[in-house]
Amino acid sequence: MSMNLSRRRFLSNSAKSALVVAACGVIEAKGGSVFVNSVVPAFAPFAPQSGAVQPVFARLDEYIARHMRETGAPGLTLALANRDGLIRASTYGFADTKAGLKVENETMFEIGSVSKSFVALALVQLHDEGKLDLNKPIAQYLPWLKINTKFEAITTHHLLSHSAGLPGQPLLLDALLGELWTAYEPGKRFLYSNTGYNILGFLIETLDKKPFPDAMRDRLLAPLGMTASSSTITNDIRKRMAVGYKPLNEGKPFPLHGTLAEAQWIEVDVAAGSIASTPGDMAKYLRMLLNRGALPKGRLISEDGFKLFTKPAIDSPYRGEPASYGYGLWVSDIEGHKRLRHTGGMVAFSSSIDADVTSGVGAFASVNANLRGYRPVAVTKYAIELFNASLDGKKLPDAPVAAPAADEVKNAVDYAGEYTSTNGKKLVLVAEGEKLILVHNGRRMALERPAAAGDRFIVKHPEFETFLLGFVRDNRVVTEAYWGPDWYAGERYTGPRGAFERRKEWEGYVGHYYNDSPWYGDTRVVYRKDRLYLDGLQPLVLRGDGKFGIGDPEAPDWIAFESIIDGRAMRLNFSGIPFRRMSTP
Repeated sequence: MSMNLSRRRFLSNSAKSALVVAACGVIEAKGGSVFVNSVVPAFAPFAPQSGAVQPVFARLDEYIARHMRETGAPGLTLALANRDGLIRASTYGFADTKAGLKVENETMFEIGSVSKSFVALALVQLHDEGKLDLNKPIAQYLPWLKINTKFEAITTHHLLSHSAGLPGQPLLLDALLGELWTAYEPGKRFLYSNTGYNILGFLIETLDKKPFPDAMRDRLLAPLGMTASSSTITNDIRKRMAVGYKPLNEGKPFPLHGTLAEAQWIEVDVAAGSIASTPGDMAKYLRMLLNRGALPKGRLISEDGFKLFTKPAIDSPYRGEPASYGYGLWVSDIEGHKRLRHTGGMVAFSSSIDADVTSGVGAFASVNANLRGYRPVAVTKYAIELFNASLDGKKLPDAPVAAPAADEVKNAVDYAGEYTSTNGKKLVLVAEGEKLILVHNGRRMALERPAAAGDRFIVKHPEFETFLLGFVRDNRVVTEAYWGPDWYAGERYTGPRGAFERRKEWEGYVGHYYNDSPWYGDTRVVYRKDRLYLDGLQPLVLRGDGKFGIGDPEAPDWIAFESIIDGRAMRLNFSGIPFRRMSTP
């Protein structure tokens, strides 16, 4: 028997059976083992007893087990689907590490910004029904919405495609209570905006004349048969949810395999990311995407509506790859295949969806942890690659290459040398093969480079745990080092070394600021050389209105320092979100 799936067998109708086969076991991976629980259709042509799909499942399970060990993910849920529906729903690891409870197929995970495509679909439905003009100014539907702009009016199309020029940072509805603003001409630049999608939630309420959760349930979850999902994250579903985790030392650099702690539980009802679901239900969502809006009976949106939903609206790379953003999804052409993709990040969940509309296979994955920028994109991508190879009768691809060890620094020699601060403090760095060693107070510490951190490193030492240690290059040569407020000139630095011009009032802005919402947490402002920095990394650039731009003074997000008492700012205002000064360093 061929170990590859024929395209006809794989995509043939399996709707005749609603029965499933459940299996559980342990996958051995380097550094330990991972528990897996899976459910597959019992009588589909690709059922487990046929053996045809086993190599795909085996490769995928083996990779996921390794991936979880490498990333420190406590639990993971995975949905695989084709145009007939569920291929396999599988879960891995723990829903509750303290209680030792494993992730089950009924365990709910927060899908984060994958919810945005649900919001977009609801609005395309309203467009299909003649109730919404996507190019009409949003203020004509929501007259209470105040947007200060010197540009043309913002439309629903601009909000759906993240091209409205609105602030990118604020997530909570507090941002909508005052006056919003734009920095760019609508339709010209992509700037991801949770605020924009929260506005769209109010638009759905207005047009449907019912609360947003009810509208999403009636328009999407019910027709899709997603009966195990919830349109909002509420206390009522908490007992069905996986426990979410985040770094124990919030606000400080998080090393690979750093300590995680249970995240604060919060209810979420904002349109930017409010859905919780299971792998079985997400397979139903994938089935609809792969059928271009069609359901087993009828359609969720019209054929023209699906074309509009997935039409590239504005160029926007997807995690470094060429892509465009449509309505609630990134749209890509990869080797002639149309791919619909998105990620989701919550306080304590990380998700990824990938649907290959051309070949008719899709994957969704979610992890119950916030691992600082991580998303399970590699898992969903590899799942699609495996099934596409099998469909085409090709050799199954090898799993993605393991990430290098955190303390592997191939260009360590670039940073070696002695660096001196203006007050005489020194940093001594030594290259030992592919390790970069900091020699400090008689101790030798190997630096760790976080993923995609470039010239920035984690130093596992109490004196350095608050900020990343970074380096500056001049014509590709490392010449300077910095850590929080401290600046160091390297042996190859030729610029000024004396005292830098500093503004007295800015000294009062330096400090540790905190917001009670787990969405924001804390941030630190430092004064290094002649400039303020957010968390020691992002430069604050003074604007003409007295506020500070974050890197780009023309961007819509800003920082302002308020409530000055005895020369010190008691509050930091981040695009309308207040942070109060803390006495802690």
